[in-house]
Amino acid sequence: MNEHEIQNLIRLRLGQFPEVRIFRANVGQGWSGEAVIKLPGGDVRITRPRPLNTGLPEGWPDLFGFRLLTVTHDMAGLTLPVFAAIEVKGPRGALRDSQRRVLEELSRCGCFSGIARSPEEALEILRLEP
Repeated sequence: MNEHEIQNLIRLRLGQFPEVRIFRANVGQGWSGEAVIKLPGGDVRITRPRPLNTGLPEGWPDLFGFRLLTVTHDMAGLTLPVFAAIEVKGPRGALRDSQRRVLEELSRCGCFSGIARSPEEALEILRLEP
């Protein structure tokens, strides 16, 4: 099973928990420039082209969102969202240094964060019962 398939399984499984909202982090790259000239046949020419990266910072996890937690009575029983981030990897996928640094910082700040290679590991990261 590849990383994309694992990610979809995790999203479907976490979607069964009403206290969890998880979103897919989309990133991309394109080209921008001073002018875009439409050519016959549907091609375009870009003058003074430069790469354009969109999306989230380098190392950002594949999935992010929050899990609702009910605070104890000493805080009036409030239910608050706690940020969650899941880096999805395939069976042999390795964590890049930038990904490791982001996950470590999120964990240090009290967020639910970690690496998941299966829906079960995603449940563990969010401390959810199967």
